[in-house]
Amino acid sequence: MRLVLTAAAFAMAAACSPSVAAPETETAEITVTAPAEETRVAAVLSFAEWCGSCKKLDPKVKAVRAANTFDGVEFFTLDYTKKDRDAYFADAATIGVEDTMRELFPKKVKTGAVILIDLASGDIISIVNSKMGEAEIKQAIEDAAALT
Repeated sequence: MRLVLTAAAFAMAAACSPSVAAPETETAEITVTAPAEETRVAAVLSFAEWCGSCKKLDPKVKAVRAANTFDGVEFFTLDYTKKDRDAYFADAATIGVEDTMRELFPKKVKTGAVILIDLASGDIISIVNSKMGEAEIKQAIEDAAALT
């Protein structure tokens, strides 16, 4: 009887788990480094492990990155999983986009988007969200790279 109940519990847990694969970052600490000298566009994922939009967006961005090369574009992740604003903005400062991110999120940090930022000016070129398909994400990144 216990075996049947245990099997039923595992089956229910599996059925209730998210259908979208969680990002690889869930088990690893995210380390942010300064952009390379030739980087013109920072593609900044505002991310949290608990964010449903992040779980939809992250695999799409990874697929686009794996299939394409974007000259002058570098990808970064700002982790807000622990809801630590100070750490979030410290990592943004490391990338060189702290002012841009503080202006974008003056009161509350939002997650589930990739913000494409011109590193020379700090201007936001565009924002990629989880509703976009891989072709739209690719086009947004290409358009951002072409503007700088």
